[in-house]
Amino acid sequence: MNFLNRKKQVILITSLLISFNYTYSQNTTNLVKNVPSDATKLAQAYFMPAFKGFGFGMNSAWYNSAKAKNLGKFDIRIQGTAAFVPSEDQSFDISKLGLSSTMQAKGSPISPTLLSNDTKGSILSVKDDNGNEVTTIELPQGSGIKFAPSPQVQVTVGLIKNTDVSLRYTPQFGKETGSFGAIQNLGFGIKHEITKYLLPGKTEKIIPIDIALAFGYNQLTYSYKLPIADQLDDRNSGQDLNQKVDIKFSGYTIDAVLSKKLAIFTPFVSVGYNSSQTQLKVLGSYIVRTGATVVPPAPTYSTFTDPVNIKQNDISGLRGNIGFSLHLAFLRLYGSYSVGQYQAVSGGIGFGIGK
Repeated sequence: MNFLNRKKQVILITSLLISFNYTYSQNTTNLVKNVPSDATKLAQAYFMPAFKGFGFGMNSAWYNSAKAKNLGKFDIRIQGTAAFVPSEDQSFDISKLGLSSTMQAKGSPISPTLLSNDTKGSILSVKDDNGNEVTTIELPQGSGIKFAPSPQVQVTVGLIKNTDVSLRYTPQFGKETGSFGAIQNLGFGIKHEITKYLLPGKTEKIIPIDIALAFGYNQLTYSYKLPIADQLDDRNSGQDLNQKVDIKFSGYTIDAVLSKKLAIFTPFVSVGYNSSQTQLKVLGSYIVRTGATVVPPAPTYSTFTDPVNIKQNDISGLRGNIGFSLHLAFLRLYGSYSVGQYQAVSGGIGFGIGK
């Protein structure tokens, strides 16, 4: 599934739940009032594994050795991470989300999340204040993909005192008003060797390995503004209602790293703590037809402003990593496996100068 399809899923889960055409009843006070809250809960449940997986992936592959680069030495790498979604996160139970009484599952309450089998979503029955069914909504189906991808471009440069720093940066790609929206990535990391502090003067003889502490922080932002023709406007006002989707992923990891250089091959293991957060906003004004007057017969409308605002911690806990780096002249090959709240594999290729 490409990024455009993921963007459409974001818009789908929110706009569908906001854009009920309640033409069958005027008695919809509680229904209208509860729509943004219910939409937020459903969006959180549907996107949860994508939020977790992407956050776990962002925190991966900052290093492949405890050995810091010498002053002025560097490498540039292109790599990718796939965080796998466990079976328990591939579906959610609508009846356990705490939705308002106006919205209930019709049939099975078990619905797929975004990163799951390509199966249809559950049907929601939307009721008015008197318990009469107004309409039904089919939730989004699974994507057929069970992992969250996370690509990275990283530059690492050696500094003085057994320290190197890393930068992840992707300039803004696309425009907020473009077909794919705008995406940008920024991250930084630092690694410092501590082997010589443990046994000064005898380190290399007593401990023939390298030990380091590492930190990495990463942030990705995405923004998409709907064109006027696609905006939810039941009144057909023709105005720009500034409807847009903003997403920000951020996360950090702190690790203790141990590695051993064996000629051109360097295996490593590490353990640490990582955390990731997601903020998703559906912004703008959404004009929805919610009923009609009898005399004179005319539709009535409600306007929802900034209806969804999700801000949550997705990943928080210990993680372990095992991997390697392989140096072939200027060429570098990297690979690692990570385990924590999710499991992930990373791989990459790069080139560099010096050790």
